[in-house]
Order: sequence, then structure tokens, then C-alpha cells
Amino acid sequence: MIFGVIKTYKDVRRGVNDPTGLGQDIALDVLKAPLILFTIAGIAGLVLFFILGWTELLSGPFGFFKFVFWFLAIPFVILEIIFWKLFSSFKRLVQRAKNRVDERVNAIDVEVK
Repeated sequence: MIFGVIKTYKDVRRGVNDPTGLGQDIALDVLKAPLILFTIAGIAGLVLFFILGWTELLSGPFGFFKFVFWFLAIPFVILEIIFWKLFSSFKRLVQRAKNRVDERVNAIDVEVK
């Protein structure tokens, strides 16, 4: 709970100084969390199927789990590559949008009376 309060305090301070940067970080964090969770769960599943299919640790090796391992490993690797490429593309898109907003904000001339 205390770490949440400290993070919120830091986010508020950063939001006052750089609101577009804070928005960029929040948008990327919202997308990065499911990607990391999908990666960890997929790797854990593949490790389990590898152990069941090729080792004798759990009274194996079973031919069915060899098939399941390859049946899941190939789409998992392809999806991982696609999702991380999409994430990096989205990250570049958000960075360009932030830069445009910063340029427009810096271009505004304010006269002090």
C-alpha cells in the first residue's frame, strides 16, 4: 500500500512537469503488463510440456506431450514476435505523438504582463 502511495506521488509530480510523458508511460504500462504475463505463462507451459515430453522427471517421456509442446511452441513464438513488434510500433507512435504535442506546447508564445 505504501508503495502505491509513493508511486502515485511520483506520478503526480511528473504529471505536473511533463503531462504528455506521464500519459505515454501509463499507456505503455497498460499494454506491457499483459504482454509480460502472456510471455511468462507461455514459457512456464512450454517448460512443463518439455519436461513431460523429453525427460524422466515426472515418469515420462510421453509422446503426447512432445506433440503438445510443438503444437503450442510454434504458434507461441510467432505470436510473441508479432505482439512485441506491435508493441514497439505502438511505442514509436506514442513517442511521435508526444513529440508533436511538446512542439506545439513549446511553440505557444505567452506574453507576461
